[in-house]
Amino acid sequence: MDEYLKTLLEQIRCKKARPYIRQELQNHMEDQIEANIHAGMDYESAEKEAVKDMGDPVEAGISLDRIHKPQIAWKLLFMIALISVAGIVTHIMIATHMDGADAFASSRYVIHVLVGIVVMMVLYFMDYTLLARYSKLIAVILLATCLLTLFFGVSINGMTYYMNIGGRVISIQALMLFYVPIYGGVIYQYHGLGYKGVMKAVAWMALPVLLVIRMPATMTAGLMLTSMIVMLTIAVLKDWFIISKKKTIAGLWGIIMVLPVVSFFGMYFGNVLASYQKARIQAFVSNTGDANYLTATIRSFLKTNKMIGSSGADISEKLPGFNADYLLTYLSSTYGMIVAILVCCVLAVLILFVFGTALKQKNQLGMMMGCGCGMIFLVSFLINVLENLGAFPPTATFLPFLSAGGSYIVVSYGLIGIVLSIYRYKNVYPRHVKVKMPHIKMTIDL
Repeated sequence: MDEYLKTLLEQIRCKKARPYIRQELQNHMEDQIEANIHAGMDYESAEKEAVKDMGDPVEAGISLDRIHKPQIAWKLLFMIALISVAGIVTHIMIATHMDGADAFASSRYVIHVLVGIVVMMVLYFMDYTLLARYSKLIAVILLATCLLTLFFGVSINGMTYYMNIGGRVISIQALMLFYVPIYGGVIYQYHGLGYKGVMKAVAWMALPVLLVIRMPATMTAGLMLTSMIVMLTIAVLKDWFIISKKKTIAGLWGIIMVLPVVSFFGMYFGNVLASYQKARIQAFVSNTGDANYLTATIRSFLKTNKMIGSSGADISEKLPGFNADYLLTYLSSTYGMIVAILVCCVLAVLILFVFGTALKQKNQLGMMMGCGCGMIFLVSFLINVLENLGAFPPTATFLPFLSAGGSYIVVSYGLIGIVLSIYRYKNVYPRHVKVKMPHIKMTIDL
């Protein structure tokens, strides 16, 4: 049997797949040997018959090699290329016709896209199970970075979002979005731990949310919380913890529905929110006041927009951040509603591809990490669309891949790199893999 398996595995080029294929075939052959013994054969004859039933090892190995090999998500890559080209063309047009900080940010968009593509390729070629293996270490590093930002970060208008690293200002609230797919690797390690595992998973979810709220970056915290609670719900439904599904899910969502409301009022009346943030909330609810200027301006643009062609409105003068948070408003006012709708359709299809890649995964770890990436894209996309329709109060949001802002662009490409890695190994890994971080043993000779 060992000689047969050795010859067969030599035909399989993907070394990562060999241990799982060997284990699967060995289990099958051992079951067949046991059946042959029960049929009256001695062990040696039973083994020979089981090996014979497997067929020629070379032919079987070649056949398995065709199945268990890395795959390329061509459709997803095409969508990324399409969105990248659309973004580059849009921001070049903005940089050409505008002046000031917005033009500068748009002119750097191409550089950020190139950096993002490099990050995407690195994560694509990096096995996503490696991220899961060191998920707790990566999570701790991200939490420590967030904590350092609160104490030593660059403060702008009372908000501490940024760290100056090597002369480059990096948005830590954008970087913290990487925590979400890493969270998938963390909770995957709590398989079979029951309610103890659920409590640990909740703790790993609460820590980053609380830190991000303290920046304060409430919307980013909400985005992370929504994504991670959905992931934890999926884990419960997939029976990762072997507990009462209905009671656990009801408890989790009951807490999640109550806590944000309690936290909001606590922050609002406890002077945690900045005065301008309170003013924005009051203005949005009452639909009056200077703080409601952005929402009122967006709604006025919507009334004058045409389906095709420019509305004639001067977006750059009236709408700050028109190339970032309000890029859809800029596109609809400058080129027509059809262009903005097409951009939304392309992003929607991309998000569907991401979820399709995740949910079709045989490997449960890949499914969870892919869903985490998909949730970030989905929630960010929906909030940005609602904000550009004047149906959501002004907040720190972004349109994935398209909004100006280097950190968010790189993070978007990095997340899609993880999804591409998951797709790449979809036929390599079985339903479950071992992702425990290896222990480092040190000995000292005296």
